[in-house]
Amino acid sequence: MTHPAFQVTHADFPALFPPGAAPEQLGSGYSWTEGPTYVAARRRVIFSDVRQNRTWAYTDDDQLLEELHPSDYQNGHTVDAQGRLIACSHGARALLRQEPDGTWTTLADRFEGARLNSPNDVTLHPDGSLWFTDPTYGLDKPEEGGRGEPMEVPGRWVYRLAPDGTLSAPIRDRHKPNGLIFAGADTLLLADTGEHPGTYRYHVTPQGEATLEGLHFTVTPGKTDGLRLDEAGRIWSSAADGVHVLTPDGQELGRILFPQTVSNLCFGGPDGTTLFVTATSGFWRVPTTTRALRL
Repeated sequence: MTHPAFQVTHADFPALFPPGAAPEQLGSGYSWTEGPTYVAARRRVIFSDVRQNRTWAYTDDDQLLEELHPSDYQNGHTVDAQGRLIACSHGARALLRQEPDGTWTTLADRFEGARLNSPNDVTLHPDGSLWFTDPTYGLDKPEEGGRGEPMEVPGRWVYRLAPDGTLSAPIRDRHKPNGLIFAGADTLLLADTGEHPGTYRYHVTPQGEATLEGLHFTVTPGKTDGLRLDEAGRIWSSAADGVHVLTPDGQELGRILFPQTVSNLCFGGPDGTTLFVTATSGFWRVPTTTRALRL
């Protein structure tokens, strides 16, 4: 591996990339890119420029297109069990679903009668439930949709939206919960960008309860914002200097260095092996030899 963007910590790292691999910038000039997710049904990656109140699409035939403006300050995305786009909206203070005709359905915007803060990131559990984080970035920051509105729920929690529409709050012990991903049906990795930054591991029961097992890993410099797992369970984490790749138990294998802080990432493309990266004002891709974990 010769490209200077690849920083090797362990001998297994170079095999994760094809010969000649290098980061390629696909777009620039944004304010704060976030939430990349590959929507296979539409053959495109959707990502947010939160502070410009837009979402963008990068298609499998290499077109960069404005997707939605205004976007209600969407941040994180995933796809549900039916392949539909799920969005966290700071502006609507809600979890949304895009229907096949392009319209949006509000899935959750209140808990026990109180408005949510500003849903930030979301992931799919194998049982079809959607788990999402609800810090206050969209309330605290005018540039991310904040309108000076107060918190109504009593905390910054992680919610579980069951397939039947029941909303619960199984995780209530984090300061600023952020990116999250399942490493198995019974294991959730959850990034906290608050007073004690790090990615924490939770045991999850079939009933949707969650118990903290401990700190799983940290990155330096910066904090984990978004994260993904590949088909071998390796962790691909955002950081201030790029993307850190770690073993399933949190030991660093290497880094892909970027010139700006990385916020989030996803695997996608026609064969699923392209890593798409949102990094401050830029949008990038990196070819790999692996794919996203499918539970």
